[in-house]
Amino acid sequence: MSRTSQLRERATRLDARLKLGGALFALVVTLAGPAPHTALGVTGLALLASLAVGERVRALIRRLGLAVFSGLAVWAMHLLLQRETAGAWVPGLILGTRVAAGATVFGLLIALTPPWELVGALRSWRVPAPLADVLALAVRYATVLERSAQSAREAQILRLGYRDVRRGLHSLGALGGLTLVRAFDQAHATAEAMAARGCRGTLVPPPPRDNP
Repeated sequence: MSRTSQLRERATRLDARLKLGGALFALVVTLAGPAPHTALGVTGLALLASLAVGERVRALIRRLGLAVFSGLAVWAMHLLLQRETAGAWVPGLILGTRVAAGATVFGLLIALTPPWELVGALRSWRVPAPLADVLALAVRYATVLERSAQSAREAQILRLGYRDVRRGLHSLGALGGLTLVRAFDQAHATAEAMAARGCRGTLVPPPPRDNP
């Protein structure tokens, strides 16, 4: 077994409450510290930790892609709405670095912690059981939707859906719409399955215990 595998196994065996607490602490530091230096530092440490436990570079690039998109979107909106104000790139840089920190930290947490352990950690912190169950379902079906979107994108590539910029933008919009529709379909199927198992959307109090 390689050193990376051993380190990943040790990190996976850590208590989920400890890992979740560390992730939340890193998020608080990111939001409370001076921007964007603190967020860049947290992002760098999370990236180094991800590489140390054997995370793929491609997965890290995808996590950072969300930060780049968020930063560019804020920069574009600020530039369009406040053209006369200088420094339009500053809000985009701040938001982008904070999104990068959150994505890398919680991406590493999810990669090293199974969903059921996260649910157990949340319940041990007195988080309401319905909220913990919803978060567990969200984490579980996020991977399902990711695979669905990946298969649809591969089908688009086979049909030359990204051969130029115009066609690529059209295919990207169709991919986003298809993923959104499948997300709604999955949510509806999950709600029907939970209703068939007796879930009515209300908290049922436990039966009273008989005193011996």
